[in-house]
Amino acid sequence: MTFSNLGVDAALCDVLERMEILNPTPVQEKAIPILIEKKDVDIHAQAQTGTGKTLAFGIPLVQRINPSLNYVQALVVAPTRELVLQITEQLTPLARARGVNIQPIYGGVSMHEQIRVLARGVHIVVGTPGRLNDHLRRKTMNLNNLQVLVLDEADIMLDMGFKEEIDQILTYTPKDRRIWLFSATVKQGIHDIMQNHMRDTVSVRTSKQQVGTTHIVQYYAVVPLKDRFEALCRFIDTSVAFYGFIFCQTKILTAEVAEHLIRAGYRATALHGDMSQQERNRVIKQFKARKFTILVATDVAARGIDINDLTHVVNYSLPEDSEAYVHRVGRTGRAGKEGTAITFIAARQVRSIKQLEKKFSVTIKPIDVPSKDEITKVRIAQASEHLASLCHQQVPETKYTSQLKAIVTEYDHGELVNAVVALLSQTMNIKDESETYFAPTSSVESSSDHQDQSAEQEIVLFAGTDDGVTQDKIVHVVSKTQGWSPSDLYKVKVLKKRTFIRTEPERAQELIKILIGANMTPKRLRGTIIFDTGEEHQQRKSSSRSGGPRGRSRR
Repeated sequence: MTFSNLGVDAALCDVLERMEILNPTPVQEKAIPILIEKKDVDIHAQAQTGTGKTLAFGIPLVQRINPSLNYVQALVVAPTRELVLQITEQLTPLARARGVNIQPIYGGVSMHEQIRVLARGVHIVVGTPGRLNDHLRRKTMNLNNLQVLVLDEADIMLDMGFKEEIDQILTYTPKDRRIWLFSATVKQGIHDIMQNHMRDTVSVRTSKQQVGTTHIVQYYAVVPLKDRFEALCRFIDTSVAFYGFIFCQTKILTAEVAEHLIRAGYRATALHGDMSQQERNRVIKQFKARKFTILVATDVAARGIDINDLTHVVNYSLPEDSEAYVHRVGRTGRAGKEGTAITFIAARQVRSIKQLEKKFSVTIKPIDVPSKDEITKVRIAQASEHLASLCHQQVPETKYTSQLKAIVTEYDHGELVNAVVALLSQTMNIKDESETYFAPTSSVESSSDHQDQSAEQEIVLFAGTDDGVTQDKIVHVVSKTQGWSPSDLYKVKVLKKRTFIRTEPERAQELIKILIGANMTPKRLRGTIIFDTGEEHQQRKSSSRSGGPRGRSRR
């Protein structure tokens, strides 16, 4: 099957060929002919992240636009700035081929510049819900002539709390506009949109029973919580060219794992929701350029980041939501390249792995944490390759070369061998270490993880350093409270807009009340308990029930 067979015009086929995109993916093969041939139809396409959804709606969208009409004819709504930029980048070559103007609209950049661009005339707008609504309320963007509204990653937008923003955008669109709905999952919110806003809907599905691709090998390792960082390091050390995501459940754990990796000498960085957009953009750019090869992230922060060359995805713990597992694992093994997914679990969670295998018709193999000997073997192999490359390296003749050669010739063969071995040992960190951890996987007791998890409870305060909260203030408040001491705080992590604290589970609610009543900030302080699932949207729901901030954030 070729794109020409699907009804794509010659100009766009030429662009796709130059982009080395020669054959459509399953979702493109099913969706493109419908969207090109049928002008008056709504569509819901269900396909996983990384299966080509952008071109599935992007090609027919660009082909549908009339370049001579200088107004917004199509609007693409996506959950994050990163995804908005990726969609724009991928569709721009196609748009140029047909004289179509496509523009990204998102928060964190100049509103005035966006107003100026919109005033000049745009055919396709790609934007985030919050900033799009800002323009619609200001009347700086007009959707009166809109033909198509695309909701990309619609399930993620709903999970992130954007239902109100989507509903608001729909009020500004004409009644005869068409809706192209793309999602990886079909939850109640998706059904609501289809029932309330769509008509003559055609459904396309390509991923109901699939996790990732055939290029992904999936493993699980039974590792107690207290040993997971060392396990992570060992898996990284036995991978010759590790380049991947480490997924953590909470922001505080994300920051901690990244900090420990950096201190241990790994090229790692963190990505979480409390970072400014400028910081996020910098981190993503550096990661794509491989200045960092390990990105530790939460699910929400990593959404919308599309990188084809990831070798690994490591789940620091098993996500409660099976769909989150699908999203995580699907980030590696793209574009025909091999990928590896490793999930750390408690022994009692083996049953959950079996459920994932059954639900998605996939094999997730058990794997032991690499031993010190296995790591050493990998490093010795790397040392061999390094030495071979040095031997074949052309050394330019300089005024210092003869002096260095003279020094080397002063030593006999045995002395030079010793010197090279010493240098390789230092360079590759090869040393004789005793095994200090990891019995075979089967011997790990199921109770160990349960004890670790139940011994602490994490709470979050919706204020941080930007609001004047400091660790010293928290410790001072606790030390002045009867029945409490600083030792009752197992860990305190203060970020810019959030503070995370761990304490005994039965005392967590009391601690929230103590800190809220301490008037540490000028504004009213709010907090909530973080559930074991670690899902960001569940934190927001809990917060709303307890009188905390609204379960919605602008992106």
